[in-house]
Amino acid sequence: MPLVTVKLFEHRLQEDPELARRLAAAIDEVVAEHCTPANGTRPDTWVTVEGVPRTQWTFNGEIR
Repeated sequence: MPLVTVKLFEHRLQEDPELARRLAAAIDEVVAEHCTPANGTRPDTWVTVEGVPRTQWTFNGEIR
């Protein structure tokens, strides 16, 4: 059972309420394409999409 976590700037999810749904659906399709075994049983894929405030992201030790 694949588990995929996506983290984005929080404001991206606020600006586009459907973004999390679209990302989850697209990721599910990619995982199914690459992880379906020979017997054809599609894996149960869990996708979480998290919005993280910009003040909690750092790059090279600096808050963005």
